[in-house]
Amino acid sequence: MNPAVILAIVLNGLIFIIYLILKNNGEKGNLFNGAIFNNPIKLFQLANRTENKGIKFTYFLLVFAVPVLTILFGFTAFNQISEFGKRDECKYEEYFANREWNGKIIEKYLDKENHAYPTLKIKNENGIYIIQDGILSEFNNFELIKTGDSISKMKGELIIHLYKASGKSELKTKINCEK
Repeated sequence: MNPAVILAIVLNGLIFIIYLILKNNGEKGNLFNGAIFNNPIKLFQLANRTENKGIKFTYFLLVFAVPVLTILFGFTAFNQISEFGKRDECKYEEYFANREWNGKIIEKYLDKENHAYPTLKIKNENGIYIIQDGILSEFNNFELIKTGDSISKMKGELIIHLYKASGKSELKTKINCEK
């Protein structure tokens, strides 16, 4: 499971436990709005007033766990987000080179169910196929493609051929693989 998700669940559970401790000790804690800031402060104040050393230690431990886990969550989430956008260009080049499709474009749309991904529906003698490839959205390629055009991508090539009534052109497919 994703470490950031685990930390978020643990942090929310910790805030809920602090809320319950505050509520059981007659303090007013927040369950949602400002809970991550206000509840630990209130628990810190409660811990200072508590006589029992074991309970006091537990309260202080919970108070200091919140900022530590929050910082750890932020660090983990940031690392995952920064890694999200990186793709292995050489693997993508190999994947792209091994693809093959050709046909007449019968529909062009942004797939709303798939994060508005540029999508082509093509028809050839074997049937109707859906093409979704990131290269279509790069270099203004998607804007150049019109319904009624024909398109082909041969296996082993990194070139997409676009056939319009006015003639043939090649779509840009620069992939930054440095082997």
